[in-house]
Amino acid sequence: MASAALVDPAQKWATLRKIDPECWEQVGAGGQGFPIWQLKEDWLRVMFKGAFVAVRAVAGPNMQPIQAVSFAGPDGSYDLRLYSRLRPGEYCDSTWSFMASPGAEMPEQVGHPGRRRLEAPLTDGDAFTAPVNMIWMIDPARIGGQLGPQDFHIRYFCPAIDETIDINAATLEIGYQENQLEKQMKVLPWQRYLFWLGQLRQIDKAAYGRIPKDIRHWIESREGQARIAQLTEQDVGALIQQGMLPPWLAWLSPQEAPQLLESIRLQQGIGRRQDVVQQYAMTLQIPNFSPIPRLLMAIDPARLDPLDLQAFMTIGALRELHGFAEVAQAELIKRRPDLQAAMQSPQGMRQLQGDPEVAALAADPRAQAEQQDQQELLVRRAGNYGPTQREIMIAMQVTSNIQQQQIGMMMMGSNMGMFMGLDSAERYLKIALAEGPPWKLYKPYVC
Repeated sequence: MASAALVDPAQKWATLRKIDPECWEQVGAGGQGFPIWQLKEDWLRVMFKGAFVAVRAVAGPNMQPIQAVSFAGPDGSYDLRLYSRLRPGEYCDSTWSFMASPGAEMPEQVGHPGRRRLEAPLTDGDAFTAPVNMIWMIDPARIGGQLGPQDFHIRYFCPAIDETIDINAATLEIGYQENQLEKQMKVLPWQRYLFWLGQLRQIDKAAYGRIPKDIRHWIESREGQARIAQLTEQDVGALIQQGMLPPWLAWLSPQEAPQLLESIRLQQGIGRRQDVVQQYAMTLQIPNFSPIPRLLMAIDPARLDPLDLQAFMTIGALRELHGFAEVAQAELIKRRPDLQAAMQSPQGMRQLQGDPEVAALAADPRAQAEQQDQQELLVRRAGNYGPTQREIMIAMQVTSNIQQQQIGMMMMGSNMGMFMGLDSAERYLKIALAEGPPWKLYKPYVC
């Protein structure tokens, strides 16, 4: 092998680590959003003195972290290092000679047309950690014909961690396949959300009644229960399309969970203060009304995890840390390649703000309501736990609606008749939630 003859393996990696990020040029996109870089020709000649015809890497900005590296030898061989996605810092090395003849005698650690399967160690650089199976994914009938870089597709599988990665040794295009645990973790938040919807039937019957009727019936049915227990990612997509699930769950990182748990404890304390409850009852003219969602008063914060908190934010029992404006803008950028490209430029933020779709999001009533939430948040944090001006305005609207019903009830439609049958607290929530999506079952007490 020319590369092995000209460059000692240890020296090869030591040399690579010395190369500055400025010596690389981007030539494509790799996996998980990381660019594909190629060492510039002049630096390739200087650093490796003809041992390789190309050196590529999949890495982030400033060449960190590295996901994969390939060294293309002048004899058509490729030295490949692939880093584990599930065990950061661990990697697997292999060598492939795709253009050799099937009957060629090659070292056992080299893959070629006559040996398309290899086993190599996953290592942390010091010790073996797990075996890795690799296979050259080519139709055997094509071997011996005219092959090109598009044919150099390697599949990496580590049974110990159930990790599968596809990589093209020449181009370094990477595809990561989710393992069973990752698939389960993607649907677990949705299962937890549906679990809490069902729990409301015992904890807060009024909130449970605010769930759209068809969703309640589905949750209660045997079919719904069975589907929730065996939920798949495809099921989630289908249920979203049917309007049975919201398009996304509230965003939350594990690092943000402590502040929400503290918010629950604070709200539970406020909910037990008779002076605050009485202030709401007197100011809003709503008997026996507590501003704290009954769900929050019924649970033990010490037994909650981030998935529970994510569900609580989604249904409005807690304030969303990342609200409509932030999430909708992120989703917009995800489906707009032009905005993605703009965000990489120094003027990207100005171009983003001038985009008509982004401007429309900023003018959306939900974005405006979030600005009011931020103002109320400051009021709460100053220790003013009574009704806010917005809540007083909502209560006034409730009173006005009741008076209008009493004056002209016979002329009202069926929807107003339904409104008339609600108690004062439910009328207040019906108006407070009127502009929100159907899965918002509570008006969060902002704190």
